[in-house]
Amino acid sequence: MSMIDLIKQRRSIRAYRPEIPPRELILECLEAASWAPNPTSQQPWQFIVLAGKPLQAVCRAIKENFKPVPGPQVVPINPVTQEMLDRRKKKHFSEMMEFLKAQHYDMQSAADGNFRFHGAPVGVIFGVYPCKDQNYLKSTVAAMQNFMLAAWSRGLGTCWMNAVSICQEHIKRELKLEDDLILVDGIAVGYPDPDSPINKIPRERLPVEAVVRWMDT
Repeated sequence: MSMIDLIKQRRSIRAYRPEIPPRELILECLEAASWAPNPTSQQPWQFIVLAGKPLQAVCRAIKENFKPVPGPQVVPINPVTQEMLDRRKKKHFSEMMEFLKAQHYDMQSAADGNFRFHGAPVGVIFGVYPCKDQNYLKSTVAAMQNFMLAAWSRGLGTCWMNAVSICQEHIKRELKLEDDLILVDGIAVGYPDPDSPINKIPRERLPVEAVVRWMDT
């Protein structure tokens, strides 16, 4: 499989089989993560692998403390641009909900998955140390993408868990992590349940020409 095909085939998995992937397999994927570009090869990250009771404790901390907060917005977004993005979001979610309802999927279960790593047997939290220019943070996001692609290439499913960054102070207390470690986000990991409708939601992307600006003359 070419790298382009791998990138296009990767998808977010929200239903997993119960078996825990071998530690060696997780480490292979984390090694791929560690090869992401980063400032002067400082590798300013920590990869925290959770399973069993620690993962359950983190899920509980998220469930009890989740409260979405708006992120920083340096420049006010143009209302026309915001309307365009909102329209895309509404279209995607409407199509997703219609698909799941047609499959008689438990919608409450789909929503609850956001608080419990979607029932995956393993969770990985990607932490990074502070940096005034955000380069450490950006490199860790690249490491997360490497990890998800490596996992997919080895038959594992993943799903990005944004709730980790939102609830990070509670999670750090639960896991006794250092105060200066920033939890970028988490990733659910495991073998995909091939029969679950939530893993079969149709996917699409805009034609790339719709988001490309050529400035070469």
